Amino acid sequence: YRGTAYHGWQVQQNALSVCTVFQDGVERVLGRRYEVKGCSRTDAGVHALGFVLSLRCPEENPPAIPCQALQKALNNCLPRDIAVLDCADAPAGFHPRYDCTAKRYLYRIWNSPVKNPFLEDLAYQYRYQIREDLANAAARQFLGRRDFTSLCAAGGKVEDKVRTLYSCSVR
Repeated sequence: YRGTAYHGWQVQQNALSVCTVFQDGVERVLGRRYEVKGCSRTDAGVHALGFVLSLRCPEENPPAIPCQALQKALNNCLPRDIAVLDCADAPAGFHPRYDCTAKRYLYRIWNSPVKNPFLEDLAYQYRYQIREDLANAAARQFLGRRDFTSLCAAGGKVEDKVRTLYSCSVR
């Protein structure tokens, strides 16, 4: 999804979220609102290239709509900035957040003094020359096990805030 028009993934009472719009689409296709679990939360305006979610329809076994037909039906009713790229049956107990083994973050920089309207909301424009060799030397300093406690919201439920960064580079 392209998150420009949304206030993140998670359902919110006072703002439009990607999850809310996705649930609306599911309700139009299946005739009922189902709970949807996402692999992560995103902030307002953030895009997701490979976001995994699960939709459990317990009363439909086997499912009334095959995966490929559900994918097509959802894509026909979701807005242009949200798409279902794949659809598959998941094993019992699958949870996209807890079964996730890694995440990849991509930050795009348009390195030019001239703006690019085709990258609006998709890249940060930095007008000055970036020395790729120096940027990569700095990026390597982030590798390894790191404690992200200082970046977490106070009172959060996640106890283990240590993560391993395997790759960090600039190109």
